[in-house]
Amino acid sequence: MQPRSIAPALLVLFVGFLLAAWVGVGRVLFGVAGELTQLYTFTLGLFIFLLHAFIVEAMLRAAQHGYRTRPATRAMLIASWACGILLGLMIPDATPLGLQTILTGASEPGLSIAIGVANPLGVIMVVTGIVALVLARGDAKGRAHVIPEEED
Repeated sequence: MQPRSIAPALLVLFVGFLLAAWVGVGRVLFGVAGELTQLYTFTLGLFIFLLHAFIVEAMLRAAQHGYRTRPATRAMLIASWACGILLGLMIPDATPLGLQTILTGASEPGLSIAIGVANPLGVIMVVTGIVALVLARGDAKGRAHVIPEEED
């Protein structure tokens, strides 16, 4: 098979870097950064970037062998990105004014609701990212290109 373009893999790497930065230090842009910014950067941000790096590695192997990335892989990536963007808006940070989010600031009841929604968004983001990695690994092995045999 003819090798495919590596542009989609490079796009995933770029978006993964941006998403990791958004979740880790995005609150700085809105003046809501606090004590938890370093923790988020070196835990969530690093995990998000490494997850995307492994996905990119699988996508590059698939492209090298001429395999395509399945729509399911792309859908899981996009779902993960959407949850990550929303997580960045709702993840709380400890500031001198108390807990704050980009979306709500320190005002209640919005703050409590945002914090309550942030945790499930983070879990869904991680799960869909891991599913995208598993699918991308399958794409790299050519599993999307196996033609099922018909039974007699």
